[in-house]
Amino acid sequence: MQWDKVIHKSARTEDGQQVGYIAADDDESIIILASEFREYNVPKSHVKAFNGSQVYLDFPSNKLEQYRIA
Repeated sequence: MQWDKVIHKSARTEDGQQVGYIAADDDESIIILASEFREYNVPKSHVKAFNGSQVYLDFPSNKLEQYRIA
């Protein structure tokens, strides 16, 4: 996957919940900003698909908190 293409795109969980937008990436993960006060560091291995405008994660929204960093 071309990771630079997912920057500023929306992210959704496996069950269709909107998470936020992808603000950055590094070698291992993507940083998703959900709000001014909520941020997630999700391993790239959890990206299931990218359709050009949305990134789909491979886990449901109830597992999202384990990746919260702020």
